[in-house]
Amino acid sequence: MKQITRTLFLTSLLVWNLSTHAAERHAEFPTYFAHANGISIAYQDFGAADAPVILLVMGLGGQLIHWHDQFVQDLVDAGYRVIRYDNRDVGLSEKFIAGPTPGIFTLLRFKLGFSLGAPYLIDDMAADGIALLDHLQIKTAHVAGLSMGGMIAQVMAAKHPQRINTLTSIMSSSGAAHLPEGSFKVESRDRAELSREQVLQQSIVAAKAIYAKDSDMSDADWAAFAARGYDRSHYDDGFGRQYWAILDSGDRMELLKTIKQPTVVIHGRIDPLLPIEHGEHTASLVPDSVFVPIEDMGHFMGVEHHQRVVTAMLENIQRLNR
Repeated sequence: MKQITRTLFLTSLLVWNLSTHAAERHAEFPTYFAHANGISIAYQDFGAADAPVILLVMGLGGQLIHWHDQFVQDLVDAGYRVIRYDNRDVGLSEKFIAGPTPGIFTLLRFKLGFSLGAPYLIDDMAADGIALLDHLQIKTAHVAGLSMGGMIAQVMAAKHPQRINTLTSIMSSSGAAHLPEGSFKVESRDRAELSREQVLQQSIVAAKAIYAKDSDMSDADWAAFAARGYDRSHYDDGFGRQYWAILDSGDRMELLKTIKQPTVVIHGRIDPLLPIEHGEHTASLVPDSVFVPIEDMGHFMGVEHHQRVVTAMLENIQRLNR
């Protein structure tokens, strides 16, 4: 159980994109709710209603706010309608409160190759995103996913090709068993027993390590960033079930070979959690995909990476019209 707790804590931090906030409380954008795929999904909608749509899918334990506000605005300024949403079991989307969480034998069963009986799978989370498009009466969209969100976006593109125009997979993976593990490790902690302040401090320490290089952020910036996510929604059980879904969903090697949409795979060379080989392998499987390594990026998307990621996304979208 300690190993599972440690892993959940690690992977819940993969999704952080680093930002600067001077205020203790962040002024949030309007959040809407859709009844889609049988659950309530929280989302935010930016840009002109008739503009081409980019759907942003966040990673494990991450909330829609972890797509940096300026990153979203950059895509809107480029002429797109941008929708970011909370995956099931995190943020303000429906939480599976009555559902089980991973137990002491979950990782053992995974290592032995047994089915894990997760309450839902990556396929279900991909169906959530497609159902959100249905709710908004959007016929097609470009999809971009980060970390676990990249896995979800990969499934969307492969299993719903009529709905997805292009795919951007950021710091994600094919899920292949032979790929190397990252070097980043943290001690296991029982977060349920920690105060808000203790959780925030623990999160800041881990996030700085995941940053994988020196940061210009002040202590106040780090505190405000961590507090924004905690105060909007702090729910560790959702992390557990999402991680369970990843383990029980298997790899996507054969599925990736079927993707026909223009695809760009973006990955940081200093990623300490999913080493760059994960991105390289993903790109090698998707026919005619483009691989974009970012030299100074770890397992996050900082402000300094926005323009390079936006440029790669938009260049990939342009391939659709060639």
